[in-house]
Amino acid sequence: MCRACGQAGFIGGDAPPHSCPACHSTDIRSHEELFQLSLAHVDCDAFYASVEKRDDPSIRDRPVIVGGRERGVVAAACYIARKFGVRSAMPTWQALKRCPDAVVIRPRMDHYVAIGRDIRNRMLALTPLVQPVSIDEAFLDL
Repeated sequence: MCRACGQAGFIGGDAPPHSCPACHSTDIRSHEELFQLSLAHVDCDAFYASVEKRDDPSIRDRPVIVGGRERGVVAAACYIARKFGVRSAMPTWQALKRCPDAVVIRPRMDHYVAIGRDIRNRMLALTPLVQPVSIDEAFLDL
């Protein structure tokens, strides 16, 4: 398979060519199981904010910011808050200036870790080949 253009299934011979017949790139990959591999990337977007919305349905349709108060920073912002330009690592005072009606919730890390562990266990129930990236993200070899 050519990594430059994606050309696959080269015709002729058992050995892959030294360059791609379509684009002439030499960035060729070959393996007998190449087209049998199945990987999944799982990432729980806006994880902390999503957990808070799940736990408190009254804020489901409101902009939610998880982070410190006035002198803190945004740890997570739901998609509604993001529409106002709120982003992770933004100072909270700046986020509230952009989205004054946002619900600000202090982080509950122990809770997020427990939920992240539950999600990871669900991944492990599918395959033992889980490569964690963060509390809410992993690659799974299916």
